[in-house]
Amino acid sequence: MSQIDRRLKNVQQADLSESRVNDDFVLWLKTWGQNLLLVVLVIVALGMAWHWWQQRKERERDDAWAELDGATLPAALEEIAARHAGKDSVALFAELEAADTYLLAVITGKRFDREASAVDAAMTPELRAEWLKEADRLYAKVADRVTKAGSTGEYGFLFSALFGRAAVAEDLGDLKSAEAHLRTIEDRSKGTDFAAAGEVAAKRLASLSALATPVKLPSKPVVAPSAPLAIPDLTGSGIPSLLSAPAPAPAPAGSSPASAEDVVKQLQGGSPAPAGTP
Repeated sequence: MSQIDRRLKNVQQADLSESRVNDDFVLWLKTWGQNLLLVVLVIVALGMAWHWWQQRKERERDDAWAELDGATLPAALEEIAARHAGKDSVALFAELEAADTYLLAVITGKRFDREASAVDAAMTPELRAEWLKEADRLYAKVADRVTKAGSTGEYGFLFSALFGRAAVAEDLGDLKSAEAHLRTIEDRSKGTDFAAAGEVAAKRLASLSALATPVKLPSKPVVAPSAPLAIPDLTGSGIPSLLSAPAPAPAPAGSSPASAEDVVKQLQGGSPAPAGTP
């Protein structure tokens, strides 16, 4: 066999091999092509759905923060906390702000639900006790939620809530509860980024001991009436003080007014000339 024949034979065998590969590929596409295309479409659809879901969550978070920024009344803040629970820290911020609103109203004596000129704008003892109770409830709710989460990154919310509970207890005269809350802050702040909160709690604890000590006010002393104050003679004229000298006697009816010289003589103890004499 010549060299040309061998080359022709090799070319024919290569053509047959390529033909078999093409046939196998076409058969594989016919068998699995539709399934592969379906898998690709599912992956693309899942990617688009995930992107849409992330955008929706971002819009919901933005709406939650916008609602929180516009709310002022405790009832509205609590509603926002319940509706947007789990979205960033919106619920914690809302409940803390609601509790602070109650406590600030009690401290200042100004109601947030009435105009200052309203007839019932005054803070009653019953309303004061009710709002202190509501503030303590909200502070306790925030503290429990952060404690269960166990995240030290949210200790700022925990310490703010405990400081609020301590303030409520102080206002109610329950110094033992206030001391317990401040001790918790002092203990948990050690070794964290919130060491400054522990220092503030320590200062508050020192002030609590002063509040627990009863203060005895002295009884009002009885002051005896003092004698009329005599002003010393600084002019050398010998004229005594007008505060200690008796008032000059009034002139008799129908007489002419006494002169200045007669008044001076009377103040010095001398007898003035009769009124109307030259």
